[in-house]
Amino acid sequence: MEKGPDIQPKTKGKGAVEPPANGLRRDTVEFLGVKIDNVDTGQLLERILFFASTPHRQRKVMYVNADCMVLAQKNPRYMDVLNGADLVYPDGAGVVLGARLLGLRLAGRSTAADFMPEFAKHFARAGLRLFLLGARPGVAKAAAKALKSQAPNLLIAGTHHGYFKKEETRGVIQQINASKADILLVGFGAPFQEFWIEENAGQLTPTILWGVGGLFDFLSGRTPRGPRWMLDHGLEWLCRLAVEPRRLWRRYLIGNLLFLWITLKQGLFQPGKK
Repeated sequence: MEKGPDIQPKTKGKGAVEPPANGLRRDTVEFLGVKIDNVDTGQLLERILFFASTPHRQRKVMYVNADCMVLAQKNPRYMDVLNGADLVYPDGAGVVLGARLLGLRLAGRSTAADFMPEFAKHFARAGLRLFLLGARPGVAKAAAKALKSQAPNLLIAGTHHGYFKKEETRGVIQQINASKADILLVGFGAPFQEFWIEENAGQLTPTILWGVGGLFDFLSGRTPRGPRWMLDHGLEWLCRLAVEPRRLWRRYLIGNLLFLWITLKQGLFQPGKK
């Protein structure tokens, strides 16, 4: 696994995390009807740690990429769930560039496969317990092992694959709650993970419910990511398309063009809407 960025949150004494600089006031950008938090990766970590330090209130954390934005235009329920989340960050260069086309500024993209190994070190220092839910059998466990290799003191509360039947949901929730996890990472892919979080939040006890898409496949090494220079230039989609063309051609070839069209249409026909 590649070394992630060195990210340092602001702290105030042992085990305490300073509130974000603007407190809990959200600085959001509305792009194609979705409210996206204008945070860089360091600010994202600060907010996650602050959320975890205030367990009296459960928070939902979600991401958006170009594919998510297209899905949100087609699925009002998905858009509503995103706009009801406590934190939505851009996980894709396309969202940042698309927003820029409309004169909107986002601090940058934050990709979980890049930042999670470094975040894990901070979670370990804070004594936070993680539960990994999703992917094929064995993948979440392998992802947890990979995170532990980067952060040996990280507390893994448990793992469970994402291929369980609807009638098994109650048992999975009981397992998660019994683990006393602080952060639940849900990797079902969008919009299924967001719907699952929304539907089951009231029965779940972790403080943070976080949709992470295909993160476990990347961390476990099951899905390769491509060379660093391509990742840094927003070309990870091209690497993934080369690895899984039959599964992803529609999302990236048609989906990216559709995202561009929707963005340009917004700029052309609704120039006053920001």
